[in-house]
Amino acid sequence: MAVLQDQPGIVVTVRTNGMDCVEYDDPDDSKLQLERPFPTAFKYVESLDDSEFTIHMKVDSSYDWSYKKHSLKFMVYVDGKYVSGVILSRGICQEGEVKGKGGFCATTQSWRTHKLKFSTVKTVDDATEDRIEKDREASKKLGLIEVEVSRCIMVRPTNTGGTFPQLNTTSFELAEKSLKGKAISHGTVYSTGEVSVAPVFWTTEPLDKENVTITAFEFRYRSRKALQQELVIPGSPPRSLTLNGLSEAELRRLAAERLEQINEGTLAKKKNMPMKREASEVEDLTGDTRHPKRIQVPEEYIDLTDE
Repeated sequence: MAVLQDQPGIVVTVRTNGMDCVEYDDPDDSKLQLERPFPTAFKYVESLDDSEFTIHMKVDSSYDWSYKKHSLKFMVYVDGKYVSGVILSRGICQEGEVKGKGGFCATTQSWRTHKLKFSTVKTVDDATEDRIEKDREASKKLGLIEVEVSRCIMVRPTNTGGTFPQLNTTSFELAEKSLKGKAISHGTVYSTGEVSVAPVFWTTEPLDKENVTITAFEFRYRSRKALQQELVIPGSPPRSLTLNGLSEAELRRLAAERLEQINEGTLAKKKNMPMKREASEVEDLTGDTRHPKRIQVPEEYIDLTDE
């Protein structure tokens, strides 16, 4: 879970299937922090194809609520676009979750929520320069979840809700050249929508008349392969060869190959063994050394008997 030491007690996580995603530190954390005017947590999470996800926020007991009895407003953006907001207050609600984008549907006369879902980014090779430039601009914040936190004063509840804007419910298709140098694997689309309970909206005012972000959280979501490409996690270790799971045909093939290697090794050893020669044979090395001649040496007998 992403927690900042500069703003203790504020916790934000990305969840899939109701469980917190494993978070990985951003290798460029220090560099990115210099570009932000407020404390920011930078994390990576793994995204799975067609998996729904939510953004969960919580304020625990270590947070100081005493200053002017304020509330905390969480504004959630995905791929650079506003999704929804949550207000947490001491004694009212200290935990919340953004599941998607909601609005009033005039056709069904009901409040509907379109859930957030990871979607694989597909690329095309043949694209015009205008298409490449347009996709390059669209991909600047693709694969990014941002949560900005500010302090506010809750004024009054309101019935003002939202109507549905145009939502992307299909997959992404971008020009390959627009993603050059980026290991972006997924974007976010919305589900077809389902009837849900309309939330309660509040009118708020910024604390001390300044709507200042006090902290923020950034989650870059990528596939496992993309996380490895960006050196966020180590690459997969090479598979070790074992006999478990091999078919009988594969085992026979491996055994035949090993037998052939053994036989070749045996023949090689025989070729390199020195030849045994008779004691009465010597080599004539005075001539052509490439074809030495064998010379038969006559046997001598010495008579040791007395005359």
